[in-house]
Amino acid sequence: MLLFIGAAMALTISAQTTTPTKKAAEKDMRKDVVELKEQRKERNKKIARVQLRKAGKTQKAINQDRKQLNANKKHLKNKGIKDPVKKAKEEVGQ
Repeated sequence: MLLFIGAAMALTISAQTTTPTKKAAEKDMRKDVVELKEQRKERNKKIARVQLRKAGKTQKAINQDRKQLNANKKHLKNKGIKDPVKKAKEEVGQ
């Protein structure tokens, strides 16, 4: 009986988790590309003003965002999009 209740709970919990649709994932990719571009501009301004410690912290944030962007890229490639980052940049106009 306890095993049955545990299995039922596991099935309902796993059924509630959803993966983003292809369209929503593409939209997130475009947003991420724009945010990454803005962060790079901010970092370059800090470097130009010789605020190197702040620029280093910004670079760490950029690296984390790039890791997330690459994870999303792999997810979209599995859904059938050939080059999701390139497509997102073209749609944004970069």
